[in-house]
Amino acid sequence: MQNKAVFLDRDWTVNYDSSYVHKIEDLKILDWVKEWLFALLNLWYKLILITNQSGIWRWYYTMQDCDNFNDELQKQLWLQFDWIYICSHTKEYNCECRKPKILNIEKAIKDFNLDIKQCFFVWDKDSDIQAWINAGCETVLITNDKYKCSIEPNYKVKTLQEFSDILSQR
Repeated sequence: MQNKAVFLDRDWTVNYDSSYVHKIEDLKILDWVKEWLFALLNLWYKLILITNQSGIWRWYYTMQDCDNFNDELQKQLWLQFDWIYICSHTKEYNCECRKPKILNIEKAIKDFNLDIKQCFFVWDKDSDIQAWINAGCETVLITNDKYKCSIEPNYKVKTLQEFSDILSQR
């Protein structure tokens, strides 16, 4: 039997982003995220974070800084993501793991025996959604005032809780 998952972008989806956020003291979780993630766990979804963190490649911070930030994020959420996939490259490097390319998605599908038709990706900007369209995954846009998206998602919601309500009715 294959598993189902909700893939999440990190910055502006789970936590506030203050531009290349990586310091633990700058970590601030979005207000409704914790309750929503627990609701997904109760619906038996795997929780997988896939994030572009080009600040590492730009030498703004290290992979260890990113790992420490992600560890603290999970600690404050009181949960562990099933896995966190990180691309540390800039767009110019043209690697296969940086969204909108799909190498990290393919790895997650294989690593967790996922049925992509039962998976969703939650994001906040166009560069993220194209990867999931390329992989055949349904998409969920968390609307915010920071980014305007030109690609239409499968679902458009204001909070992750709204989306959790949709999933619980499926």
